[in-house]
Amino acid sequence: MAPARRQIDKATLEEYLKERRPEGGTYNIWHNRWKGLERDWSKKGARAGFKCDPTRDSGETAGSNNRNAYFCLFFAKGMCAQGSDCSMWHRIPNENDEIETTIDCFGRDKYMEFRQDMGGVGSFNTLNKTLYVGRIAVTHNMREVVIKHFQPFGELERVRLLRHRGVAFVTYKSRNNAEFAREAMMNQGLDNNEIINVRWATQEQSTMKGDEDHKGREKNDRQYSRAEMYERQDMESELPAEYTQMKREVDEDGFREMELNAKRQRLAQNDNYYADTQAAEAIYGYTQQTPDMQQAQQSYHLQQQENPKVAGIIPTNVLSSLKTLKDPKATQSSSSTSSSTPAQSSTKGKSSQTSGLGNLASYGSDSEDEDDE
Repeated sequence: MAPARRQIDKATLEEYLKERRPEGGTYNIWHNRWKGLERDWSKKGARAGFKCDPTRDSGETAGSNNRNAYFCLFFAKGMCAQGSDCSMWHRIPNENDEIETTIDCFGRDKYMEFRQDMGGVGSFNTLNKTLYVGRIAVTHNMREVVIKHFQPFGELERVRLLRHRGVAFVTYKSRNNAEFAREAMMNQGLDNNEIINVRWATQEQSTMKGDEDHKGREKNDRQYSRAEMYERQDMESELPAEYTQMKREVDEDGFREMELNAKRQRLAQNDNYYADTQAAEAIYGYTQQTPDMQQAQQSYHLQQQENPKVAGIIPTNVLSSLKTLKDPKATQSSSSTSSSTPAQSSTKGKSSQTSGLGNLASYGSDSEDEDDE
């Protein structure tokens, strides 16, 4: 490999760092920035001034043979002024590089949890290989643009898109490549003059399905179900008629069983129906009948059936009570006749039934006894 070239000169690097290093300031190792500056440079809309080109910038350095060295952070950002004299590696991570748990590929210590904005070095509790890439211009070739700019920093495992939001989730096969690409592509521009925002993806975002994933999965499911249906039809056409007839009967029986189960469930729901009578009474003035009221109503209906209306519109029990008021002696005669034979009682019953209106006439409603009094 050829010696690594200097990406920028030392004067340019010093001027660039002076803008981000306030005089007398304090460096915050947690957020990797100087105290007193803007909290997030990406919110200012400032594009990165340099960019790493792995094909042109990679090469041998003084630290290439040092197994304890790490990747150069300035090389990843495209602004290493030392070139071949650098004590760090000027190349892209590969599968032979050791992945340490508590240190990233640049030798920086990881922390127990991710930052709230999912930026920074990251966490050593989670093996995260997915980057969140936001603020991408929505175009028809959005996937090709993302792959074009992120693939030079390592082998990609998967790229998922949310086109309507201008977001992409880029997953690398190695964590070292993901760490290198995050630093190299932060605040960089793509083909449409946008300034992208690169963060670590959360656990939910890492497993999120993209737009193409949903469409491709539905298409594959339709193709598979259609092919499976055709294969089943071809196989059944070669079977004897007895098998297909038996299969149809089994399907029909199963359908009938499903219908019966549905009916049983509906009946069970009706049996378990609960009505809140107190709420109904409070809202609609509805009162549920008590058992005593129901029993009295049933006895009244039975009494009406035992005393039918004969030869008129007035029941026989009413006529008998009227006769008792007219002639109290009739009660004594009725008690004496109660010991008579059943034949006699039946003949008297027939005569009383046929003369219902006559009994009313015998009451004396047309007599003038009251006038004489």
